[in-house]
Formats: sequence, C-alpha cells, structure tokens
Amino acid sequence: MTEAHHRRSKGASGRRFDFLVLSAALLALVVRVAWGLKVARTPQGLVDPARYLGYARAIADGSGFIEPWSGFPTAYYPPGYPWFLGVITWVGQPFTDDLPVLIAMVQAVLGAVSVVLAAQVARRLAGSRGGVVAAFGMALYPNLVFHSGAILGETLYISLFLAFLVMALGRSWPEDLSPVRGLVAGVVLGLAIMVRPISLAVLPIVVIAWWMSVADLRRAMRLAVFLSSGVALCIVPWTVRNYIRMNDLVLLSTNTGDNLCIGHAPDATGAFSAEPWCATDHRFLDGPSAEVGADREKAARAIDEIIEHPGREPWLIWRRFWFMWIRDGDHDGVIAVQSYRLDPFLVGPTEARLARAADLSYWLVGVTGVIGLVGMARRRRPEDVLLVGSAVMTAVVPLAFFGDSRFKVPVIPLLIIAAATLAANREPESEVTQSLDSKKACALGHDPDSSLMKATSADQLDEVAQPAGG
Repeated sequence: MTEAHHRRSKGASGRRFDFLVLSAALLALVVRVAWGLKVARTPQGLVDPARYLGYARAIADGSGFIEPWSGFPTAYYPPGYPWFLGVITWVGQPFTDDLPVLIAMVQAVLGAVSVVLAAQVARRLAGSRGGVVAAFGMALYPNLVFHSGAILGETLYISLFLAFLVMALGRSWPEDLSPVRGLVAGVVLGLAIMVRPISLAVLPIVVIAWWMSVADLRRAMRLAVFLSSGVALCIVPWTVRNYIRMNDLVLLSTNTGDNLCIGHAPDATGAFSAEPWCATDHRFLDGPSAEVGADREKAARAIDEIIEHPGREPWLIWRRFWFMWIRDGDHDGVIAVQSYRLDPFLVGPTEARLARAADLSYWLVGVTGVIGLVGMARRRRPEDVLLVGSAVMTAVVPLAFFGDSRFKVPVIPLLIIAAATLAANREPESEVTQSLDSKKACALGHDPDSSLMKATSADQLDEVAQPAGG
C-alpha cells in the first residue's frame, strides 16, 4: 500500500467517523428536545431547581447573585450554573416566559455537544471505533437525557469537563503540550470548577499525566503554572467578588459546611437528611455574615466529629458509597424533573419503566466502564492516567460529604468513554504516529496494514526495526 493510498484510506475513515459522530449528536439532540418539551415546567418548593431559577431571574434583572427571598448577596451555591441560567434568562426574556422549556432546549444542545466531545476523547484514547461507541453511548444513556430536562448543573458541567479533556489531550503528546494549550485547558477546567468545585482535585492528575508524557520535570512544572493560571483566571474574580459582597473570604461557595455536617452528624446514615444537629443560631435570611458564619460553624462541628470519632469514618464512607453508587441505580433525573416528587406528573408505571431502563443501562456502563478503567490503568500511558485519575477523583471526593445518586452523574461520561475503549480494534494513533508508521513501513518494505505494522507507537516500531542481536 502506497503512502498516498494510506492517506486516502485515512481520509475515508475520518469522514466515516465524522458522519457517525454527527449522527449520534443529532440523535442526542432529538431525544433531549423531545424529553425537554415533555417534562420542562416550573419547579415547586425550595428544592435546588427552584432556587436556581430564582437566582437566574435575579441575575437577569440586574440584581446579581442574591437570595430572592431576602435580597441579600449570597455565595451559597457555586456560581457557574446560576450565572449560566441568568444569561439564558436575560437573553430569552424578550422571546418567552417559559424559562424551564428554554433552559431544557439549551441543555439539549449542550448534551449534543457533549456527544461530540466524548467521541473526540475516546478517539484519542482508543481510535475511531471507540469514539463512535462513546458517541452513541452518550447520546442514549437515559439519565443523561433525564438531566437535560432538569434545572440542575450536571449537563453544563459535563460539557465543560469534556471540553477540558479534549483541550488537555490535544492530538498527540508531548508534541501538542504547549503553554498556550495549558492555559486554555486551565480556563476551561476553571469554568467546570465554577459549576462543581470538586474538579479542583483533578489538577494534580493533569500535571502528573503531562509529566509522564514530557519526561521533563521543568517543562511539566511550566505547564502546571499555565494550567493553574487558567484556573485562577476563573476563580479569583469570584473570590474577590465574595470578599466585597460577602464581607469575608469565601473561595467559591458557602455550602461546604452543610454538606460536611449532613455527612458527619452523630446520627448520620451516609445519605442526605435534614440533621437537627446541624442547626445554628445563624438565620438563613439574615444576610452574608449569617451565611458565612453558619458555613464555618457547621464545617467546624463536622471536623470535630471526625476527630473525636475516627472509627466511624470507614463505615460512613461505605454507606455513602452505597447510597451514591449502588442502592438507587442511576435514574435521579426522572425524579428531579418532578421537583423531587413535589410535582409528580409522571404516572407511576411510566416513571417505573423509565427508572428500570435507566438502571439497566447504568449497570451495563458501570461494569464495562470499570473494566475499561482497569485496562487503561494497567497500560499506564499518560493519556490513560489522565482519564482514569479524573474518573477516580470525581468519584471519590463526594464521599467526604454524603451519598446521593446525583453525585455520580459527572462520572458517567468518563465510564462511557472507558467502556468504549474495550471496543477499540487497535491502539489509538496520533497524526504524528501515523506519519511515522507510514514512513517506517516504506523504509522496511512492509505494508503498513500488515501484522508487523500493528505496533502503534514510535517506540514499538523502533523495536521492530532493530536487527537481530543489535
């Protein structure tokens, strides 16, 4: 096979990949739009979706991030999703009063974009076949569809984190690892952190993976500086805002104390519950000082409880794992769209069928995804370390708080990508490696598609080319 023929074959394969991934993205969009039109409605009660919508309206009206019930500035939730909703509300107000439907349509588009991004990550790790499998897995995974219709931040977070992975991976390592790429990857990761701060735990994983790739500590540290600078560009302005508006130093949000207290109260079971032990003298509607004070007091109580009863922690971690990963499967989105059953508009049999289909999909993806992660960990390629480390960190950090099925939703796309690597028919090839394959094949007089050329890294090809006893 000539090099020109190889390039033509590669072009045809690339076009087929693009067609299939775009088909999966279109399928994802159609399914999510249909779901959003069916389930989008104004949330009831004081559940998270209702509060997010209240923040969005205040932001769109020019009041900033305030508690609608008190008018005081707040930093209770991480700011990324409320501000995202605020922009949507501000743009959409002249055209529609049905904000839940508008939000669902925007999130449907984000879901379709996430399909393309996941495909690119999987292709980088496992070749074109893995990319296509990941694309259709993302398009049809039930709970990702359910969440696109809920006023919750998971859909936005997933799109941002996958965009970060695409940027961090580039087309090939270490050739693509430049300071500019590090900075841009940091900005995108910073935006994801503004939605879910647990992603801060991914920073050391990225640096380790890049260090493994470049095999140069000074270069890796330089990349780490640019990555951290990109993250800081997102976080620092919000921290400054909090210092000015909240009259205190708050990095991102003030709900950490609540989460820690719920998970470590004397009567904690590992699941979410309203713990009387966590009540303080700080009233919710008394403004920034009360909000910050309550956060710190609850966090201090939780830490004291950990120090005084360290023997409970293994049991509590297991219980959080149970509630997060095992007991409830993965269908919380179908409950969230009903305001956590305060507005139960889906009839019982319909909800049960949707939940059953979602849970079956979850166990399939969960088992194959874990197998894929183990295989990637055993290969120890830097790119694999990035995905495996990101999945582990995203899964483990919530176990410090309490167990909730919703907490695992951000890990699901990474499990889908890991599962897709099992479908790879060959190791992934960067453009640089493919060029090396062709050139070395010609030099050796071999067909690039022959069994000898199944080695896919430059190092493997060098080993093949060594004369016997050399």
